[in-house]
Amino acid sequence: MTFCKRVCAAFAAVAVLLSGAVNSAMAQQSVADFYRGKTVALLLGTGPGGSYDLYARIFADHLPRHIPGNPSIVVEHMPGAGGVTAGNHLFGPGPQDGTKILLSHAIIMSEVLEPKAGVRFQSAKFNWIGTYDQIAHTMAMWHESPVKSVADLKNPNIVVGSFARAHFTYQWPAMMKEVLGLNFRLITGYPTGNHNNLAMERGEIHGWAASWENLIGTRPHWITEKKVTLLAQFLLERKHQIIEVPTLLELAPPDKKDVVEFLSASTPFGRGVVVGPGVPEERVVALRAAFEATVRDPAFLAAAQKRQVDIDWRGYRNTMALVKKIVGASPDLIARVKKAIGQED
Repeated sequence: MTFCKRVCAAFAAVAVLLSGAVNSAMAQQSVADFYRGKTVALLLGTGPGGSYDLYARIFADHLPRHIPGNPSIVVEHMPGAGGVTAGNHLFGPGPQDGTKILLSHAIIMSEVLEPKAGVRFQSAKFNWIGTYDQIAHTMAMWHESPVKSVADLKNPNIVVGSFARAHFTYQWPAMMKEVLGLNFRLITGYPTGNHNNLAMERGEIHGWAASWENLIGTRPHWITEKKVTLLAQFLLERKHQIIEVPTLLELAPPDKKDVVEFLSASTPFGRGVVVGPGVPEERVVALRAAFEATVRDPAFLAAAQKRQVDIDWRGYRNTMALVKKIVGASPDLIARVKKAIGQED
């Protein structure tokens, strides 16, 4: 009887393994059948011409071959409210079938710091696929402007441009102004990095919080020809390509470092990848696997290197852990951060 029980138990275990393998294969085939012949949109919260557009087009060239069924991919732009418009669309009326993937701004920070800006999504309910890089904003000033050092930003006649109050291009200069006691004028209304760059070149603004990827990816000659002066970078640690530029965290006085650190911790979400909360689980699993395969793909990495953009990715588990940490921050800290970036209730 004991022998028979062991044999039966062994057969049962094999049956369970085989059943799991069959179910996995069926799920994989189901995903492939769904995506075959489909078109997937990479949704951006910005207009064309900036660093998000640059990254999206590299992904569009390489991601399809890693998604079962090999769908085609197009890039779709939905600018507005610093990425909130695109986030709202994906969370609400956007397709919940896995045919729309958001390459997000740091939308989680809009939810935490500026919920009155029309935020209708909950970051923790998105299906996070991962993050492909941390966004590295800098305080970039045009070489013909009178600004050559941080101290020069005490001049109230200096004008810094930005997208919108809900976007890092506004929040980082606002925080820099608050924690360092600066007095420049910060304006909104430029919808893309390209518009900010053109405004800076024309002399409409003296500078803006340009991402390093925007500068090196779309105007590399500005770096080699020293057309811009980088006064600070907004990361936890200095980016290796601009190691000589200090972080705002280094420049901040001790009593302001925690607010700077909180916003700096959100920088990986500036290059996040999400799909809607209603996407079927097997497609979410497939897209997470496709994302990780893509960011490890030598051809993809070579294309990114050629366009001089970094890939410093995090998987969905690490990303979700960061989401929970940010949404779980203390009300006191969030209130102080809101004040520092000009988003007080």
